[in-house]
Amino acid sequence: MNSSDLLAPINIETCRIPNRLFAAPMAGISDLPFRSILKSFGAGLTFSEMISAEAFVRGHQKTRGILRRAKGETPFAVQIFGGNPVAMAETARRLEAEGLCDLIDINAGCPVKKVMRGGAGAALLGDRERFFEIVKRVVRAVSLPVTVKLRACRTPGDLDGLEVIPVLFDLGARGVFLHARCVSWNFTHPPEWAWIERAACLGRPLIGNGGIFAPEDAVAMISSTGCDGVMIARGYLGNPWIFRQVCQLVETGKWTPVSLGERFETMRRHLEMSLDVFGERQGILRMRKHLSWYVKGLAGNAGFRRRMNSLTRSGEVFSEIDRYFESLKEREH
Repeated sequence: MNSSDLLAPINIETCRIPNRLFAAPMAGISDLPFRSILKSFGAGLTFSEMISAEAFVRGHQKTRGILRRAKGETPFAVQIFGGNPVAMAETARRLEAEGLCDLIDINAGCPVKKVMRGGAGAALLGDRERFFEIVKRVVRAVSLPVTVKLRACRTPGDLDGLEVIPVLFDLGARGVFLHARCVSWNFTHPPEWAWIERAACLGRPLIGNGGIFAPEDAVAMISSTGCDGVMIARGYLGNPWIFRQVCQLVETGKWTPVSLGERFETMRRHLEMSLDVFGERQGILRMRKHLSWYVKGLAGNAGFRRRMNSLTRSGEVFSEIDRYFESLKEREH
């Protein structure tokens, strides 16, 4: 694949995606306000935070709230997790019946121990019979396209994640998102993009994930591995304009750093949406981590983060953002 392919549309069965830049689902992070921000900067497909199939079929209201999509958020994918094939299939069926998404993704890569203890996430790599039964039942339950997100392997050397890819496509999966790390590795371990290259020969479309922190990384991944698109996760934290910058790099050979003014305008816009969706208390609590990410690398950011963590009123938060912005502008002169 060439870097120019990043800007070409891609169809995952009935789901048409305007480009090949995917905003990864992240628990506690990819909520409605932030997805709206990511979409505004050029993300082709956004995902809900992963939802528990067991909680969804029981009618858990918090889980329901996760499924709200932003205005204009099309296409929109929902990622589900669980170890019960019946609950996973029923969740998928209801998602389609209620028109809640355009694509359903099965999480088979989450390494969080709490998730794996329930036989879900990356634990499915160690129980192929149940894994395949989940995929088979979910695919049969819906007419929407079903994809699978997984890690390359449980431990270095076994590559059991790659081994299952042809079977997933045979069972009806319409795409695979491959995180090029082992389940046993933490996020500080460099990803092995060579595994994405090997996986691209096992089934298509194959979307690569892992290690995209700059526009050049996205171009390098698709050029060197031949994957069909790139999924950005931690690289978009406090940096949603990375999607726009990838597009700029592909189109012109260079990209424009975000200005201080736009950075702070995005912070305010994000905060406003968070308050609107979650209310004052939860809206502020959810924004604290985002605000910390937005100011990473800026002068005096430690004091700003410390003050933000003590504020509980929206007016105070906006005032502190404005105060910090003015102080940074003074430093520029």
